[in-house]
Amino acid sequence: MYGQFDSHNGREFEQLLRDAISAVKTDRLRLAQSLLRQAIIVNGSDARPYYWLSESTADPNEKREYLEKAVGIDPSYTAARRSLALITGKLKVGEVLPEGTMVEPLGSDAPQPADGQAFICPQCGGRMTYAPGQECLTCDFCGFEQRAGDVVVIRAPGGNFADRAEQVLDFVMPTRRGHLWAEAQHSLTCERCGALNLFPAGQKSVECAYCGSTQMLISAQTEELIEPQGLLPMKIDSQKASKRVKDWLGRGWFIPDDLRHTLQHLTLRPAYYSCWTFDGTLEINWSCEVKENTAGFEHWKPLNGVEHRFFDDVLAPGVRALPPKAFSAVEPFSLKEIVPFNPDYLAGWPALIYDRSLADASLLAREKVSKGLRSELQNSIQVSREKRNFRVSSGKWSGMTFKHVLLPLWVGTYSYRGKKYSLLVNGHSAKVNGSKPVDRVKVFLALLSGIMVFALLIFLLLTLLSAGGGI
Repeated sequence: MYGQFDSHNGREFEQLLRDAISAVKTDRLRLAQSLLRQAIIVNGSDARPYYWLSESTADPNEKREYLEKAVGIDPSYTAARRSLALITGKLKVGEVLPEGTMVEPLGSDAPQPADGQAFICPQCGGRMTYAPGQECLTCDFCGFEQRAGDVVVIRAPGGNFADRAEQVLDFVMPTRRGHLWAEAQHSLTCERCGALNLFPAGQKSVECAYCGSTQMLISAQTEELIEPQGLLPMKIDSQKASKRVKDWLGRGWFIPDDLRHTLQHLTLRPAYYSCWTFDGTLEINWSCEVKENTAGFEHWKPLNGVEHRFFDDVLAPGVRALPPKAFSAVEPFSLKEIVPFNPDYLAGWPALIYDRSLADASLLAREKVSKGLRSELQNSIQVSREKRNFRVSSGKWSGMTFKHVLLPLWVGTYSYRGKKYSLLVNGHSAKVNGSKPVDRVKVFLALLSGIMVFALLIFLLLTLLSAGGGI
């Protein structure tokens, strides 16, 4: 937060800062340094003069000293954090995009060649698949079992893997990788049988259409994307997913009685979906007017304040085919159980890489946090008092980190009386949500019953009032 001082000093400070910035941009560096030092004397608790001092010198040690002071005063000062990251080598100069640069998706008209990594049984050469909930790969032919990569059992002190895998958003957002997503198709020559397969954009692991072997897609295009840091293992197999769906279809007041018995073409497709998670802090200013009664005189008193909220593991789907609302309906996912990414978990299971960039996903997550906090503040501030004109600022974000993770889902469709419906199943918790048909007769009867109950209550009330008036 910038320092508090009177309005005269404030105007003087802002004028000094404006003149100094203009001097920096026109290479009058000595004048700029003199003006910035004067600004620090007027208000030493503002980070901006230190940042612009770093822009006025070519000495790397001086730059670092000024930037460290700026970040120390205001840890959320993005420009200072990025410049400091460049100096310390956490961010490479060649990776930073110039302001206003438009980034195109990684796509082309021609399919992109890709290499594959197959999951083959070391004992008989058969296909290996990951068994949900068993932490192992099993051969479909001889039954040989092999533990999913040893890396997944690593447990270091100081928090779980999900927390340790966080990456600083400010170090990736200004780079090309922070704005890329995949669109091109991939062509893959199967490592096992030699057949050429064509797969749509975004798939991370695929199944050969000829021999059925599952392989990881590795291409020059996907190497430019942000690799998954972690994965939440699939726990729900096909049989359990189908049972949960049928149980879910049987619940509800207004569903047709024959839904479970007459639904057709229930199809459930499993896959790991790319998702982004975000942590950070939001500082938000609020203001309103509250009603006060002083000596029998009612008036409205202005109030304002600042609220801080830390948010942890806010999810944003990385695949646009997943509507955020439908995705939220099958949350929560047990994100603290995420394990380090290992391709063994994808044996026998498709995986979709993201087509929503990190930059777009961060906006989605910020909107989700802001909307929830605004609603919370509206209901929690000055609860016992009548208020009006409640307003909140757009907010100040700081300390934001992210993870790219793969989450398990079963995506389903079914038909009822010629109409198609869609649903999702959380592949870890088995939570189900989606659309259901509605029995219009039941809805009509419920409305009719409500009207009759309301009419009866009115009749009883009028009867009581009439009886009371006659006493």
